[in-house]
Amino acid sequence: MQLDLLNQLTGENFKDFIEDFQRELTNKLDEMETKFTVDRFEGNMAVLENRETGEMISINKEELPDNAKEGTILKLENNKYEIDIEEQAKVEERIKNKMNKLWN
Repeated sequence: MQLDLLNQLTGENFKDFIEDFQRELTNKLDEMETKFTVDRFEGNMAVLENRETGEMISINKEELPDNAKEGTILKLENNKYEIDIEEQAKVEERIKNKMNKLWN
């Protein structure tokens, strides 16, 4: 069945099929944005925790934004680490609320 479909995809049909597939794959990969928390620094290395899986990875500190520190939330986009300002604000607000509940 699949071979019949591929045999029918020739010329312009095949080109359209490939372009649609690439577009759909790109959209799905964009939705799968990976987020990390800076756990700690060890010399010139940064230890990051994957926020979804808990997996710890070590990367060169130079790969991070200059203002990254322990606890900073990062997102990996186009093989580049960037501070996730929106997620960072959510985490800071959640911590602030917990501290207010604890002290009040």
